[in-house]
Amino acid sequence: MRYERVEDILKLALLMQASYKGLSLNDIQEHFEVSRRTAERMRDAVMRLFPQLEEVETNSKIKRWKLRNHSLAPMVTFTPEELAELENTKKKLEVDGLKNKADTIDVIISKVKVLNKNEMSKIEPDLEALLEAEGYAIRQYPRFKIDKEVLSQIREALKAFKILEIKYEKANKELQKCQIHPYGFIYGEKHFLVAYNRDRHGIRLYNLSKIKNIKTIDEYFERDENFNLSDYSRNSFGVYQEDPFNVVLQFDKSVAEDVKNFHFHPTQKVKEQKDGSVKVEFTAGGSLAICWHLFKWGNSVKIVKPASLKKMYKTLLKEAEEGLTIK
Repeated sequence: MRYERVEDILKLALLMQASYKGLSLNDIQEHFEVSRRTAERMRDAVMRLFPQLEEVETNSKIKRWKLRNHSLAPMVTFTPEELAELENTKKKLEVDGLKNKADTIDVIISKVKVLNKNEMSKIEPDLEALLEAEGYAIRQYPRFKIDKEVLSQIREALKAFKILEIKYEKANKELQKCQIHPYGFIYGEKHFLVAYNRDRHGIRLYNLSKIKNIKTIDEYFERDENFNLSDYSRNSFGVYQEDPFNVVLQFDKSVAEDVKNFHFHPTQKVKEQKDGSVKVEFTAGGSLAICWHLFKWGNSVKIVKPASLKKMYKTLLKEAEEGLTIK
C-alpha cells in the first residue's frame, strides 16, 4: 500500500472519530475525491485496523460509521505546518477585517498548544521559521466596528430559533426598531445578518455595524424550510440581492491567464477563444457590485451582455471622470 493511501486511511479514522453523526460512503467519496469502490475499501481498511468501528443507527437508508471511543486520542499531535496554517488563517482574517473570527482562531490556537504542551518545545522553532517566511498582502477594506455582544446574541438566537428585536441605523442616521428571525451571516467587504423581517414579511440584509441595540425576545420562530443560505448567496455578486441575470464578459488575451485562474462567481463558465481572449459567463444579481469589480480590470474587459449592465458601467465611468479632480 502506498504511503499516501496509509495516510488517507488514518485521516479517515480521525474523521470517523471526530464526526458526531458518523461518515457515510458518500462523505468518504466527497472528502477524498475517490470512487465509491475505493471509499468502500477505505472503510473496510479502517474496520480491520479498528474493530471497534460501529455502524450508527439512523432513520435513513444511508449507512454511517463512527469510532465512538478515544482510540486515536494518543496518536493525535500537530505539526509545525498545521499550526502555521492556523496562525496564517488568523492573520488573513485580520487582514480581511474579520477581527471577531480572528479572535476565535486565536483561542483555538491556544487550546491546541495546551493539548500539545509536551511537544511544543520541539515544534516552536519550526513554527516560528514558517511564520516568518509567509505573509499576506495588505488589502484595502472598510473598517466597521461590530459589537461583540451583538454577534454573541445573534448566534445564541440562531441556535435557539428565538426572535430578536433590534434598533437599526438607516441611511439618514435614524434608528428603526424591528423584530427579526435570524437566518445566518454573509461576510464580504461589509458583514451582514440575513434575517426575516416580521413587519415587511420578507428576507432582508442588515449591516452588522449598523445594529445599535439588540435584545432577545422570549418567543420562538419557525425557520422557512425552503430558505437556503448558500442558494441565497449564490443569487448575488457580493452581497447585493437582485433578481439574477445572465452576464457575459469578454477579457483581452493579455489577462487570459489571470482570468482563467480567477473566481468570479460559483455559476461561472470560462472559455478560451480562438484569438486568445477569454469569455466568462455567470448568473447573478448585483449590477453595481459587478461594475465596481470590473473597474479593476480596466480596458481589458468588455461587457457583452446584458445591455443594462453595459449602460450602468458607462454611466459610472462618466460620473467618475466628471468627479475626478487632478491637481
